[in-house]
Amino acid sequence: MKTQSASPFFFVSFFFFFFFFFSSLFLLSSALNSDGVLLLSFKYSVLLDPLSLLQSWNYDHDNPCSWRGVLCNNDSRVVTLSLPNSNLVGSIPSDLGFLQNLQSLNLSNNSLNGSLPVEFFAADKLRFLDLSNNLISGEIPVSIGGLHNLQTLNLSDNIFTGKLPANLASLGSLTEVSLKNNYFSGEFPGGGWRSVQYLDISSNLINGSLPPDFSGDNLRYLNVSYNQISGEIPPNVGADFPQNATVDFSFNNLTGSIPDSPVYLNQKSISFSGNPGLCGGPTRNPCPIPSSPATVSPPTSTPALAAIPKSIGSNRETEPNNNSNPRTGLRPGVIIGIIVGDIAGIGILALIFFYVYKYKNNKTVEKKNNHSLEAHEAKDTTSLSPSSSTTTSSSSPEQSSRFAKWSCLRKNQETDETEEEDEENQRSGEIGENKKGTLVTIDGGEKELEVETLLKASAYILGATGSSIMYKTVLEDGTVLAVRRLGENGLSQQRRFKDFEAHIRAIGKLVHPNLVRLRGFYWGTDEKLVIYDFVPNGSLVNARYSESKSSLSHFNLFPRFMIKAHVSIRSSRTLASPGFCYCVHISW
Repeated sequence: MKTQSASPFFFVSFFFFFFFFFSSLFLLSSALNSDGVLLLSFKYSVLLDPLSLLQSWNYDHDNPCSWRGVLCNNDSRVVTLSLPNSNLVGSIPSDLGFLQNLQSLNLSNNSLNGSLPVEFFAADKLRFLDLSNNLISGEIPVSIGGLHNLQTLNLSDNIFTGKLPANLASLGSLTEVSLKNNYFSGEFPGGGWRSVQYLDISSNLINGSLPPDFSGDNLRYLNVSYNQISGEIPPNVGADFPQNATVDFSFNNLTGSIPDSPVYLNQKSISFSGNPGLCGGPTRNPCPIPSSPATVSPPTSTPALAAIPKSIGSNRETEPNNNSNPRTGLRPGVIIGIIVGDIAGIGILALIFFYVYKYKNNKTVEKKNNHSLEAHEAKDTTSLSPSSSTTTSSSSPEQSSRFAKWSCLRKNQETDETEEEDEENQRSGEIGENKKGTLVTIDGGEKELEVETLLKASAYILGATGSSIMYKTVLEDGTVLAVRRLGENGLSQQRRFKDFEAHIRAIGKLVHPNLVRLRGFYWGTDEKLVIYDFVPNGSLVNARYSESKSSLSHFNLFPRFMIKAHVSIRSSRTLASPGFCYCVHISW
């Protein structure tokens, strides 16, 4: 019987089967684990990485333990992700919440925006969370209450809004909480915070009253300043605080008396400032004494007669018989005593008024004597001793003429001082009368500025700093200027104009390529303006992270260090000229 040879197709199929089998085994053994894949989703959500910190994050590794900012445990699972001060621009993906072993997350001091997804708080082993100094907005999801192991929470200096989750106060492991400089509103959540040692929710929009069940046995620092909290401070709040704890309730709408807890008595008065209705405790505002009317039986006689003691010989048994002839009025001795007391009081008041009048009169005489002494100061300085009087009398006519010239010069100086005072008074009067305002030109340039032309110009807002706003102003002839509108302060009209004019003229004398030229200022009752040359390329803060298509590229570390070392001023007041020379606004 003949044996048939094996088909060639069988051998080819067998070869390809083994090839794909071993290749798949090799790929599975060298593939990136799940934690690495989740971290890559964060890399893809980052739009800008100027320091190239995420460049080493790729699929070429078995695990992400060697990546920048990543720490793993013995099982190659991610436990820490720390990338602070990295200038990252992007958002936070929800995939980070699926890192089951993640314990510490620090992405502070970046430019991350967007809102926090609900799935982000699925990492229930998280102990440290720091997202401060970013641009994160929206509300805090209620799912944050599932982080039972969370010890430190720092979401300060962001754009968070909405109410604080009520379950945030019930986290038993939470020891440090910082939510300052946001836009949180609603009432302050109570019924918890028992393990918290540091709590800062200052500079928000928290309203309502303090919760009466707020207590903290371990509290060391509490700051609720610069909010809108109203009502009284409950007596239970602070009763369990340690005596050396720091408390700050300043700049709210609190009223009533401060409780007598030891922790409040150890605070400075500045911790309660900005609450006009608050009294007692370390404040300088004493609480009014409550007047409670006592229950007294109605008197049987008038109060004046009830205060007079009865005569010794009076008898209660005979009093009803004397009702037919009752005694009316006061006794002569009492009347004489009242008259003598009134006279004595009038005399004491007259002596006080006489003493005050004498004292003011002496002060007036002393001032007149001082003026007379100052007027004769020149004569006193040129007078000689008695032994040299003959020499003075026999002096030459040239010395007499010199003395006359000196006296004339002194008189002219006094006249000049009087004229300067009159000019200042006249200028202050003109400022008070001219309610429309005054335009003062420091450096007019090629064209003289006019009030009507400036006020009719088109204006566009460039930015704001504090209480002042910067506008781009385009005149009718196409001239572009930068105008800063100033806010009000507490000085008087005359004093403000005088200080303002001196300050602006001093700035106008400064000439430097890195200083924007000052053109003038406008001073009115409703408008205070400072006029500069317009620099077209924006502020330095806009040039830091510009896109690659722009003419201004972002700076590396060395130019930033040089700018910070030589220009100690806010970048929003530092402008870029067309030649890439950075100029500085010096303002009021």
